[in-house]
Amino acid sequence: MDRLLRRELDAIARDRRSGAAELALRAVTALQSWLRRHPQPSKQELLDITRVLLRVQPSMAPLLRLANEVALAADSRSPARYLAVSAASCRNLLLNGPRRIARLLGRALRLGRHKQVVTYSYSSTVLAALVRARFFLERVYCSESRPGYEGRALADRLARAGVQVWFETDAALFSRVSAPSEPLVLGADAILRTGFVNKVGTSALVQLGLRAGAPVWVLSDTLKFWPRWFSRFAFMGGPPRQVWKPARKRILVLNPYFGVTSFHPGIRFLTERGWMTPTQVRGELNRIRISPRLKALAG
Repeated sequence: MDRLLRRELDAIARDRRSGAAELALRAVTALQSWLRRHPQPSKQELLDITRVLLRVQPSMAPLLRLANEVALAADSRSPARYLAVSAASCRNLLLNGPRRIARLLGRALRLGRHKQVVTYSYSSTVLAALVRARFFLERVYCSESRPGYEGRALADRLARAGVQVWFETDAALFSRVSAPSEPLVLGADAILRTGFVNKVGTSALVQLGLRAGAPVWVLSDTLKFWPRWFSRFAFMGGPPRQVWKPARKRILVLNPYFGVTSFHPGIRFLTERGWMTPTQVRGELNRIRISPRLKALAG
């Protein structure tokens, strides 16, 4: 792997603020640039890139899917051509998928009775959809999303686009969905067979919302679909000092970033292909072809 590609992948690995789709687009762009510099890649070069991609952001399915495509390219008859086509397809989905999702969300809000929504953490897909639907929304409720404060970035970008935002603490947001509320609109870093991966705290928020009768809509393109062939699905955590610096002795400070929210009947997924139930999501997962090399490369 050359220095330019490694530098960009290392930068993506350090990024704790951007969403999965944004980071995947950066990775695809870097990979396409690398392929132009190395038009006849060897199998070993492709496998080396696969190994790195699997570790860049192991909780984010689009990067795992990209790693899988590189591994499949290594075993194809024409690795360069296979990779060029699959990278272009991934890029097209990352660019156009959110636009399609945004149109569908706007239509649902325009035709429905909901004029307010609640969201949590940061998702570029959710951001694009809410901005497009701003003419049908009275306000968006969101929170800080501690300790990384991704919610501030979401609130700021929504406000700049003309969306009315009511911003509060995470605890206050949880209290809000405990009563009958408006739709809970969420993003996802990965969608597995039994649930979806998002910011830690999402599971409790969803359970409170469902108990209060709120619809739960998860906005995600299908590049975030990932079959759970991994027995150890990696969940990244942050440095303890991000939560408490310094902490007293005998205090173990934990800083998990991600968690899995189990599927429930009240959850619906909005993808570039339209609305899906958890059952339909599992059907799509069954169609994804996984490279037989991936388990060994993941270690």
